[in-house]
Amino acid sequence: MPLMDSFACPPHPSSLIVSKKERRLVKGSGFHLDLLLIGVAGGICGLFGLPWQTAATVRSIAHVNALTQMSKSTAPGEKTKVEEVKEQRITGMVVALLVGLSMQMSTILQQIPMSVLFGIFLYMGVTSLTGIQLYERLMLMFIPSKHHPDHNYVTKVRTWRMNLFTFIQLVCIVILWVIKSTIISLAFPFFLILTVPTRRFLLPKVFEEGELQALDSDEKTNPNLDEYSEMHMPI
Repeated sequence: MPLMDSFACPPHPSSLIVSKKERRLVKGSGFHLDLLLIGVAGGICGLFGLPWQTAATVRSIAHVNALTQMSKSTAPGEKTKVEEVKEQRITGMVVALLVGLSMQMSTILQQIPMSVLFGIFLYMGVTSLTGIQLYERLMLMFIPSKHHPDHNYVTKVRTWRMNLFTFIQLVCIVILWVIKSTIISLAFPFFLILTVPTRRFLLPKVFEEGELQALDSDEKTNPNLDEYSEMHMPI
């Protein structure tokens, strides 16, 4: 969690993406303590109307990528691999400090054109997409099956059923986006919560349990291992 930034989305998906095993992070004993503190702080902040301290997926992924050192000597045609990530709390503390100072720097920040800010956010969002399994499966819809990578959701699920699962996810995203953009946007949390029973009760009627485990869970080689891994980091 020291490599995660705050004020955005729930911590669990962010922790899965940021802490996947190919990033070679060394998780200390404070990892779960950080999750506990964030949960407690979220409840306290909710009581006083303060913003929740949660892991921001896009900024957290960009943060980890910036601290990642890649291998410089690779064989021809081989992808570069992660050597290490400079795990520390200094950059996280500096980010939090700058976020707080931004309230006192409003006159300076107003001089930045909105197009520049939109460009930065667009760049961060696009570069973070490749760390999400949904995006990878979406790209596989346009790639011949013989060129698909050797992932669990590819080898354990037939291609057309994998594409069907991806299509259902896209439909849910479109529905949520439409709701957020209309006058019924106040009901957005209610419709968001409905995705839970959709996954728990409706999708098992369409897909087998093994398929769902391969499609929407981490790729663990050993179910007894307590490790987080999801998709390859953008390289």
